[in-house]
Amino acid sequence: MGKADTATKAYTRQNEVFADAFNFYLYGGKQVISAERLHELDTAELSFLHGTDRTGKPVQKYRDVFKGLAAMEDGRAAYLLLGIENQSAVHYAAPVKNLLYDVLQYVNQVERAAKKHRKEKDYKGRREGEFLSGFYREDKLLPVITLMILFSPDEWDAPLSLHEMMDVDDPAILAMIPDYRVHLVAPADIPEQDFGKFHTSLGNVLTFIKYSRDKERMERWLNGDGADVVLGREEVEVLNTCVNAKLTIKSDEEAINVCEAIRKMNEEAVEKATKKVREETTENAQLEGIKNLIKNLNLTAEQAMAALDIPEHDRARIAGRLRDGK
Repeated sequence: MGKADTATKAYTRQNEVFADAFNFYLYGGKQVISAERLHELDTAELSFLHGTDRTGKPVQKYRDVFKGLAAMEDGRAAYLLLGIENQSAVHYAAPVKNLLYDVLQYVNQVERAAKKHRKEKDYKGRREGEFLSGFYREDKLLPVITLMILFSPDEWDAPLSLHEMMDVDDPAILAMIPDYRVHLVAPADIPEQDFGKFHTSLGNVLTFIKYSRDKERMERWLNGDGADVVLGREEVEVLNTCVNAKLTIKSDEEAINVCEAIRKMNEEAVEKATKKVREETTENAQLEGIKNLIKNLNLTAEQAMAALDIPEHDRARIAGRLRDGK
């Protein structure tokens, strides 16, 4: 597992961030899904489909984050299964990838229902089709929704539906093929005014990613709405691994002010560059002085450097430049 995968999974696994992503996508930021009603589920999805080697061994797939939601709807409990797939780069087979996870989850639900009926041996009065399938007429599936989050400033130019992946133009044929759409949150597609619909740090993380390649817009954001943004270790790790933000948090700190951190980072970069130019300028002047002493007084390079009081630890480097003619 890469660093970006590890960082984004740890971040989106937090119930508040997880709920925020779905509330943004499904309800335009309205707080419908409560973090307190989410519970962690096993991310493993087991496939019993045969592999290409015909061994018949099951293939196991792992979601990034998978949670169950228990909520009240019309006075009764309603259950929903929600998954998040994190991407640090555009995935060009996303419809198939997400479809597989969802289908396997529905298969598992059918299998669990059949296992329950076998255990309870409640076959009496059941039709043959119910007995053979193990899924009774009154059995119901829990809805599964998978949301993909792109932690990259790239434009999503990959297919967002199963139909888009097919080289078929005949509408009669397409009508017979169930489509599957990818639910996607991509920073590049989010209008600037919509970032305010997030209620956790996810909005600031995605804003930073959106502007990470646009210096002017990043500065405008940091001098405006982003001036007081404070991010913790999880958020910083996501930005560092996904867009190479190079933010640092001291060992005795739990969070940083992003604007202040970038300002200090820029100041240090300027200071480092200025120091380098100053050192190079000084050394170039020393080289000219040495060359003049060698030419006019017939001194050796070592004698010339001693005459100019050049420190011992700098002499080997300068002597090398003299030999190279630089």
